[in-house]
This record gives sequence, structure tokens and C-alpha cells, in this order.
Amino acid sequence: MQISNYLLSPSREERAETHVLFLAKHALDSSPERRAKYGYHVVYHALLLKALRDLGFRVTPAAEHKVLFGPLGFDFLYAIHSHAIFDGHELLAPAIAAYHGVPCLGSSATTRALSEDKVLAKHVAASLGIAVAKHKVISRSDLQNRDFSLPGSWIVKPRGGIASDAVMKVDNDADWRNALAAIADPRHEGRQFIAEEFVPGLNLTVPAVEGFPVGSFPPFEEHGRPGDNVLTNEGKRGLDNTYKSGPYQGPGAQEVLQATARMAAAISPFDYGRFDFRYDPETRRAVFIEVNIACNMAPASTIYRSAALHGIKYEELVGHVLTYSLRRQNANRRGMGTPDQRAKGVLTHSQ
Repeated sequence: MQISNYLLSPSREERAETHVLFLAKHALDSSPERRAKYGYHVVYHALLLKALRDLGFRVTPAAEHKVLFGPLGFDFLYAIHSHAIFDGHELLAPAIAAYHGVPCLGSSATTRALSEDKVLAKHVAASLGIAVAKHKVISRSDLQNRDFSLPGSWIVKPRGGIASDAVMKVDNDADWRNALAAIADPRHEGRQFIAEEFVPGLNLTVPAVEGFPVGSFPPFEEHGRPGDNVLTNEGKRGLDNTYKSGPYQGPGAQEVLQATARMAAAISPFDYGRFDFRYDPETRRAVFIEVNIACNMAPASTIYRSAALHGIKYEELVGHVLTYSLRRQNANRRGMGTPDQRAKGVLTHSQ
């Protein structure tokens, strides 16, 4: 499929007239010391900042959410600062941008809640007939019950976590005691955790970039740590060698493609994202795990690598995403509809 025909790039006027606020945790510091502490995300934020500038936009970087509470003298908010643990951290930027009438990368705050809240995302998926991993919210009373446990194997993780932070696999009573103690650790600042059934098998993720036709991007298989194939924070940050990924066309691929198409259509517009599944080849069961809106788009990410399969360069993908988002929101403000509504035959999500 020749998808380069759908690739958008900013016009000369858009480059000249758009002042971008780039909000990311490592936007102001890409030093070797910071990379040693935080891993590849530091490199990613530096590369993304460079790509935005190379596209010809005037870009102001910022690393703290407090920048949102002053005057927003910008024309577009490119916010990927999801590395926070307070409730609503992914909703804050789009909500404030909407208040000021400034276009912001990704979905509206209400839809973005699906990306932060793993339970809410599962409810939406289930309402569309998509199988989801069985799950339970760990309540305060559960934490106070020293004998609390669930039968079988579970993944315990923050309800609003990212990059597999604080993920624990729990198989027995001793594991549950350790997990509950970890949840109660003050460093988590009281954030809520969930228990999610452990589904053996493969990690399959489907990139989705709006503005390209359905079926543009294949699923990717993500390999985790040996033994249980669980994805870890250390692996995703490049701090160990347990993580790797690549295009996948085996059993389960069509199931996750179809599920992604249904959910992407239901939550559009969101500009770009990634839909994560677990697939058990023995039972042929694919379950939805979560959706990540405005997710990692580093050169090593599945989002970019799927685009690169079509010959799309990194700067071109960044330019497409920003241009699509900017035009979509500016058109909506003028009452002219979205770019897709004006371009016949182009669907707003990819399988």
C-alpha cells in the first residue's frame, strides 16, 4: 500500500505562524548524566525537539507542568509530559489548552482519560465487543487486609502508570504480601493500583496514525523478560537488554487488527496512538490491555518503525502528526469539519 500519498507536511504559512510549546520531562536537559538515570526517553525527547525545529516551527521547550498555569502565548501545545503520577496527569494539558482555545496534540481531555485510566479503557473496549483482561482495582481495604490474595497469576500495576512502571507479577500469597507492601510505599503517593489477569503468550501492539488509510500499519510483537514475557520499565527505557520488537503477521494478528479498528473508530479523533494486547497462541485468545494516546514516537518505537516500513522518515512522521492535529483542530474551530471530512475516502485510523 502506497501511503506516502496521504503524508501531510506543514505549509510555509503554518510553519511561520505556529509557535509550538513542547512540553516533555526531558525537554531542557539531554545530558549523559540524565540519560544514565532515565534511559532512552531522554534521547527521544531531544530528537523530537530537534525534529520540530527542523520542520521550521518556532519551538519553546518546557519540562514542568507549571508552564500551563501562566498565559499560553502559543499556537500549538505539543505535550508528551505523561511521566507524572498525580491523577489526571494526561488530562491536564489538553484540558487547559481547550480552556485557552489552543490546539493540543492528541485527543480531548475526556478521551485522553482512556489512555491514563486502564480500567476505563477496558470498559470502553468491552462495550465494543472486544475481549479484555480480567481485572480488579486494589482498594484501601485490600491493602489493610494482610491475608488478601487472588487465586492464579496476576499482573499488579498502577491504574494510571506508563512505560510498565512499578509492574509486578504475582503468583502466590508471598508475592501478594510483597506487592501490597510495594503499593503502600510512600513513593507512589497513594496512587491506585489494579490487578490484571496474567495472560500467557505474546505481547502484540498495533500502531495507529490518523490521516492514513485503514490497514496501513502492521501489528508489532514486543518481547519482554525471559520466562513470562512481561514487559518491564527497565527494558522499555533501554536500561537492560530484555526488550525487543518487530513486525508480526502470525496467529492473532488479524484479531488485534480488527479490535484496534473498532476501538480507534470509537475514540477518534486522537491523532496517533498504540493499542496493546496479549495473545495466547494455545487458546487463541487475544485480550485488550490498554491504549496509549500520543505514545512514545522515538525512532526505536513501534509507531515510527511501522511508518519507516513505508519509507517515511522520522521528521516526516512528526510533521504529519503535528500538521494533521493542527489542521483538524483549526478546521473544527472554523466550523469546516476535520481534514478527513474534507478528503473523500480517507479514514481516520489505521488497523
